[in-house]
Order: sequence, then C-alpha cells, then structure tokens
Amino acid sequence: MASSQDAWYLSLLGLAEYFRTSSPPMIKMCIRCLQAVFNFKPPPRVEARTHLQLGNILLTHTKNVDLAKTHLEQAWLLSQMINSFDDVKFEAASVLAELYEQQKQLAPSKHILRRAVELSQHNVYWHCRLIFQLAQVHASEKDYQLASSLLGVGVDYAHISSASYTRVLFLLSKAMLLLIDKKLQEVQPVLNQAGHLIETWTGSVYQKEYLKVFFLVLQVS
Repeated sequence: MASSQDAWYLSLLGLAEYFRTSSPPMIKMCIRCLQAVFNFKPPPRVEARTHLQLGNILLTHTKNVDLAKTHLEQAWLLSQMINSFDDVKFEAASVLAELYEQQKQLAPSKHILRRAVELSQHNVYWHCRLIFQLAQVHASEKDYQLASSLLGVGVDYAHISSASYTRVLFLLSKAMLLLIDKKLQEVQPVLNQAGHLIETWTGSVYQKEYLKVFFLVLQVS
C-alpha cells in the first residue's frame, strides 16, 4: 500500500499530466505540479524522470533556458546512478547535449555524448542515435575526420546488431562527410558498399526508396 507521501507525489504527477494534455495546455499549472513533486522526496527514478519532464516542458513552452538546463543536468546526473533506466538516461543526455550545442558550448556537449555513447552499447536505438549526434557535433566544428570515424564505428555496430537500415544510413552519412571534406578517393568504396546493400534490400519498400534517394543525391554531388 502506498504511503501518504507516495500518494501526494503520484497525485501531483497525475495532475501535471492532466494540465499538460488539457486543451489548451495549462503549462504553468503543469510546471507547478512537477516542481512540487520534489517536496515529497520521491524515489530516485521518479525524481530523475520529473527533472527530465520539467526540462523538456520548460524548453518547449518557456524562455527559461537556464532553468531547463538545470533540470536536464539533474536528470542526467541522477539517471547515471540508476540501472535499467535507459529512456530517461539517454533522452536527458541527448537533449542536454543539444542544448549545450545550441549555446555554442561544444566541449560539454561532446563530453556528455561520449559518456552516453559509452553507456548505451547494450541499447541499439540509443547507441546509434547518440553516435549520429556526436558525429554531427564534430562535423559542425569541421572535424570531418573524427566525425567520419565515428560514423564508421556506427556502420560496424549496426551491422553486428542487425540494424540494416541504420547501417546504410551510417554509410551514406559517412559518404556525405567525405564529399564535404573533398576526400573523393575514399567516397566511392563507401558508396559502392551502400549501393550494394540498397540493391539487395529486403526490408520496407518505403525505407528502400528513402535510402535510394539519399544515395542518388550523393552520387550526383
């Protein structure tokens, strides 16, 4: 049976969700309910998830970026100490790293993403997504060599994990960076490999068409 303390914070979470999904959304009331949750010292999982919710809501619906960042930092910090909490842990890392990047703070952005990539090796979806994100940050700094290297790691990981669609996306993204970096001799083998995988594709027709368009755009570049 839930204690009275549990009942309070669970009620606040329920109210927050009600206000968030109202039409129109009552964001101020939602934020107040979520902030009040911390007064009842909830379990670490609830605390971390609530920090993530607040960070996302503040980013989406307000201009209080600093407070959003504080909540995201707390979510990332707390979630790293909790096992089997991938959805909160890696979403917090991804959103926080993107926020740092938007603020031109690339060093902390890369640091968070490197740590998240290290922690996510068991989770195919998040590991691939975070590798893509880290490669994008390096590409934004024009460090195409390191970005390409990361995408190469992604190619191998996706292959081992039987993530066929993502494997081709990694290959095509790597080819695009090699073109940008004018490493034309290195582009063709990558495109050949991607082209073969697309031609022998047995998955979704929609996915195959998307990959083929991406491939053709790179071929004429």
